Amino acid sequence: MKLVVTVVFAVFASQAALAQDAKPSEASIRQLFEVMHSSKLLEAYVTQIDGTVRASMQQAFAGQQPTPKQQKIMETLGHNIASLVKEELNWASFEPMMIEVYRNTFTQHEVDGMLKFYRSEAGQAVIAKLPTAMQQTMASMQSHVKTLTPKIVQLEKDSAAQLKAAKAAEEPQQAPQSPPPQP
Repeated sequence: MKLVVTVVFAVFASQAALAQDAKPSEASIRQLFEVMHSSKLLEAYVTQIDGTVRASMQQAFAGQQPTPKQQKIMETLGHNIASLVKEELNWASFEPMMIEVYRNTFTQHEVDGMLKFYRSEAGQAVIAKLPTAMQQTMASMQSHVKTLTPKIVQLEKDSAAQLKAAKAAEEPQQAPQSPPPQP
């Protein structure tokens, strides 16, 4: 009898473990994306890209006022880039890929846990505030990169000089040849 109870318990335990390791259902992943406002986050990202592109185009003029013809060209470029980004980076094209990624990455148990968290007040706060936190992080990182870039450029120059010196040292020294004797 004790053996039967042990076997039954082992079977239930192994089934529970398998259930936790099971791939999540597409429906549960779609629920997760809905709770996480994934499509809205992607739209916000696309809007941010548009703003970044437009700012970069303005920087290209380095503070000078573009001529009307240049302004028209830049507006057309900005419109074309925005259209291309919106066409390529949309939820309808991303969702199937994201579902596959989540199905291959997370278990049903993990998706259920994320659903529970993101449905909570704290989870919704994370969703609402994470884009701002990421923007601030990126701005800080750009600041660090600006101070890092000159140092990297100097390291590259120093290494190039060392490579040139090493190559010159390895080349055989050619002694000046005296002209052949004249008859």
